[in-house]
Amino acid sequence: MAHDPLSPSGALTTPIGATLGAVSLLALAYSVVVVAQILLGLVAVAVLSIGPYLGYRLFAALDAVADAAQRIAAARERESSPERVGGRER
Repeated sequence: MAHDPLSPSGALTTPIGATLGAVSLLALAYSVVVVAQILLGLVAVAVLSIGPYLGYRLFAALDAVADAAQRIAAARERESSPERVGGRER
Protein backbone atom coordinates (compact mmCIF):
# COMPACT_ATOMS: atom_id res chain seq x y z
CA MET A 1 0.00 0.00 0.00
CA ALA A 2 1.34 3.40 -0.93
CA HIS A 3 2.36 5.95 1.65
CA ASP A 4 0.07 8.97 2.01
CA PRO A 5 2.32 12.07 1.92
CA LEU A 6 1.82 14.87 4.40
CA SER A 7 0.40 18.24 3.45
CA PRO A 8 2.54 21.32 4.20
CA SER A 9 0.47 22.07 7.32
CA GLY A 10 0.70 18.43 8.40
CA ALA A 11 4.47 18.46 7.88
CA LEU A 12 4.78 21.42 10.27
CA THR A 13 3.10 19.41 13.06
CA THR A 14 5.91 16.84 13.07
CA PRO A 15 8.92 17.53 15.33
CA ILE A 16 11.34 17.74 12.40
CA GLY A 17 8.99 20.01 10.43
CA ALA A 18 8.46 22.31 13.41
CA THR A 19 12.21 22.53 14.00
CA LEU A 20 12.97 23.30 10.35
CA GLY A 21 10.16 25.87 10.28
CA ALA A 22 11.48 27.61 13.39
CA VAL A 23 15.06 27.65 12.10
CA SER A 24 13.82 29.00 8.77
CA LEU A 25 11.94 31.84 10.45
CA LEU A 26 14.96 32.68 12.60
CA ALA A 27 17.22 32.71 9.53
CA LEU A 28 14.75 34.94 7.68
CA ALA A 29 14.49 37.33 10.64
CA TYR A 30 18.29 37.43 11.01
CA SER A 31 18.83 38.12 7.32
CA VAL A 32 16.24 40.90 7.24
CA VAL A 33 17.01 42.62 10.56
CA VAL A 34 20.76 42.14 11.06
CA VAL A 35 22.19 41.65 7.59
CA ALA A 36 19.46 43.65 5.78
CA GLN A 37 19.40 41.27 2.81
CA ILE A 38 15.96 39.85 2.11
CA LEU A 39 17.17 37.55 -0.67
CA LEU A 40 19.57 35.81 1.72
CA GLY A 41 16.64 35.04 4.02
CA LEU A 42 14.52 33.72 1.19
CA VAL A 43 17.33 31.42 0.09
CA ALA A 44 17.69 30.14 3.66
CA VAL A 45 13.93 29.49 3.89
CA ALA A 46 13.98 27.67 0.55
CA VAL A 47 16.94 25.51 1.56
CA LEU A 48 15.71 24.70 5.06
CA SER A 49 11.97 24.33 4.49
CA ILE A 50 10.91 23.98 0.91
CA GLY A 51 13.81 21.76 -0.20
CA PRO A 52 13.27 18.96 2.32
CA TYR A 53 9.50 19.06 1.79
CA LEU A 54 9.82 18.77 -1.98
CA GLY A 55 12.31 15.94 -1.52
CA TYR A 56 9.85 14.17 0.76
CA ARG A 57 7.03 14.59 -1.78
CA LEU A 58 9.28 13.30 -4.58
CA PHE A 59 10.16 10.24 -2.51
CA ALA A 60 6.46 9.61 -1.81
CA ALA A 61 5.62 9.90 -5.52
CA LEU A 62 8.40 7.49 -6.48
CA ASP A 63 7.19 5.09 -3.78
CA ALA A 64 3.67 5.20 -5.27
CA VAL A 65 5.03 4.53 -8.76
CA ALA A 66 7.07 1.56 -7.50
CA ASP A 67 4.04 0.19 -5.66
CA ALA A 68 1.89 0.48 -8.79
CA ALA A 69 4.55 -1.26 -10.90
CA GLN A 70 4.68 -4.13 -8.40
CA ARG A 71 0.89 -4.50 -8.47
CA ILE A 72 0.89 -4.52 -12.30
CA ALA A 73 3.64 -7.14 -12.36
CA ALA A 74 1.77 -9.32 -9.86
CA ALA A 75 -1.44 -9.06 -11.90
CA ARG A 76 0.37 -10.00 -15.12
CA GLU A 77 2.06 -12.91 -13.37
CA ARG A 78 -1.31 -14.19 -12.16
CA GLU A 79 -2.74 -13.85 -15.68
CA SER A 80 0.09 -15.83 -17.28
CA SER A 81 0.42 -18.57 -14.69
CA PRO A 82 0.60 -22.14 -16.08
CA GLU A 83 -2.57 -23.18 -14.20
CA ARG A 84 -4.69 -21.05 -16.52
CA VAL A 85 -5.63 -22.63 -19.83
CA GLY A 86 -8.07 -20.97 -22.22
CA GLY A 87 -9.00 -18.24 -19.74
CA ARG A 88 -10.05 -20.76 -17.08
CA GLU A 89 -8.16 -22.22 -14.15
CA ARG A 90 -7.64 -25.96 -13.91
